[in-house]
Amino acid sequence: MIRKIFTIALGFGVLSTLSVNAATSEKDDAREAAVRFFDDYATLRKTNQIAGLPNMQQLDAVSRHFIPKLHRIFYISLREQHRCRTRNKPIPWSSGDLFTSNDAGYTSFTIEPSIPTQFGRQSTVHFSLEQNGKVQRWSDEVILHKENGQWMIYDIEYHAPFAGQKAGKSLQSIIDKNPAC
Repeated sequence: MIRKIFTIALGFGVLSTLSVNAATSEKDDAREAAVRFFDDYATLRKTNQIAGLPNMQQLDAVSRHFIPKLHRIFYISLREQHRCRTRNKPIPWSSGDLFTSNDAGYTSFTIEPSIPTQFGRQSTVHFSLEQNGKVQRWSDEVILHKENGQWMIYDIEYHAPFAGQKAGKSLQSIIDKNPAC
């Protein structure tokens, strides 16, 4: 009888462990998607010197991490840049790092476990930038949405107090200002 109770209790323990692991796995999947994006973007920045809006080749390299709507916004913004250039108007989104609060970019980052939100999941990203012997640190939020079974970047919220015009805004709100010129 005791063996039967122990077996049943052990079975419940295994089931509860499996459900906890499944929840943790989902959190880790969203967080890992954000880590992959920022890793790929850092690599791209080192090799291609992105300034402002990524060009078409650069966008192709990172857009696999974006929900289709965000990719479409980038594509429309690139067309808008071209339109401004042909009209000899100031070119929007032509400088700075659009994927963090800091226009100078970052040298390293860490990402906290994700939490559920109305859009999917959200993680705090802690960035640091080492320049001229000084270290600057700040945090932004990356919002992820599940598309076709994959966690993808939905938006990035800028939270650094020094972010100037970006502070309190998001990536989508910054680049989705069409027409800009």
